[in-house]
Amino acid sequence: MKPVFQLSILFCFFILLVACKSNTNGKDTASRDKALAGPAQIKFETDMHDFGEVNEGEKVSFSFRFTNTGKGPLIITGIASSCGCTVGEYTHDTISSGKQGDVTVSFDSWKRAGFQQKSVTVNSNTNPSSQILRIKAMVIPANLNDK
Repeated sequence: MKPVFQLSILFCFFILLVACKSNTNGKDTASRDKALAGPAQIKFETDMHDFGEVNEGEKVSFSFRFTNTGKGPLIITGIASSCGCTVGEYTHDTISSGKQGDVTVSFDSWKRAGFQQKSVTVNSNTNPSSQILRIKAMVIPANLNDK
């Protein structure tokens, strides 16, 4: 009786496996078309900007222009700054293949005298999924600006 019981359990397990098999015929066609289109690729015109000399307390900004050089739609999912004095803003729209967008990086030089180099990491649906943009400046202390 024991072998019959084991055979019954094995048969039930087999039925469960067959019943739980995923059905790929009902797959979302938009997801499939997106996968077939190929990945998005982000290409920045430059990944470094030098503000030169900046007076302490001055706020400066630079827009990094990029192009989606891939075949699929490009989506920027977020930006992380290396410092609270640096803020990144970006195009929130989906960027189609061949189209352009901007990532604007702003730097507040208040209490940041001397040479400064900061970065922002741009996260997107590309491979690799992140790219680093850098800015630098020589911040002239406020007491030297008064002379």
